[in-house]
Amino acid sequence: MKILFPQNIFSRLIADSLPAQIKDNIKFLSSALLTSELIKSDETVGLIPTIDIIKHSELFISKDFGLSFEGSLCNSYFYFSDSRRQLKEISLFGDVSSVEVVLSKILFHEIYDTEIEVKILTNESKIRNQNLLLVGDNNFLLRRFEQGISFAEEIIETLSLPFVNYVFASTDKSSVEFINEQLKGKSTIIYYNVENEKFGENLTGELKTYIKDNISSFVIDFDNHDIEGINQTIRLPYFYGMIKDIIEVNYV
Repeated sequence: MKILFPQNIFSRLIADSLPAQIKDNIKFLSSALLTSELIKSDETVGLIPTIDIIKHSELFISKDFGLSFEGSLCNSYFYFSDSRRQLKEISLFGDVSSVEVVLSKILFHEIYDTEIEVKILTNESKIRNQNLLLVGDNNFLLRRFEQGISFAEEIIETLSLPFVNYVFASTDKSSVEFINEQLKGKSTIIYYNVENEKFGENLTGELKTYIKDNISSFVIDFDNHDIEGINQTIRLPYFYGMIKDIIEVNYV
């Protein structure tokens, strides 16, 4: 079985907790490609962006494990050069997925009563002096997060629920059951590795300390609040007229 993960610090924490024989089957991809690769085979499970469920309601979704944030620590941060209430455009850069594209539009409408245009940048030299949502490890490698606003906190404020960034999914129910079984008890390993700074080879000691101090915001073991976070997240596009129907999730 092939297991697909997005390319970020947090997904690597999960991948590193898995048994050696499973690690040989792990493949890291950009978040935008995960679901399209996942649906090519029944013997594949992937940690996919939550919003991707909307276009793939046939997928089976783990109700037990995924990648959720409950505080300021997260994978995406806003950086503003102007007043947020006057924004007309927000640029996205990094490991961008449907989550950031769809939810950034909704966030600005919900919190600031502002309609914005979303522009995806592919050239890092063009991100300076932009109103920017930066997605992925560059928030930490470039130490930009210290001047940023947590995307997770904005979602949590909107939903009053955890921000479920990624979910484990497959076209095959038994594949989700398999990953559910493999991830039991792995949060203990993850938190141990973080506590002992056994992660983030490219990060400085100071950055590792920051992540360690805030790791309680990072959750892989889902509870009812996380499930409701998924449900409400994928309903938001319906309430804003982006999709025609409310999606029912096939939880396993």
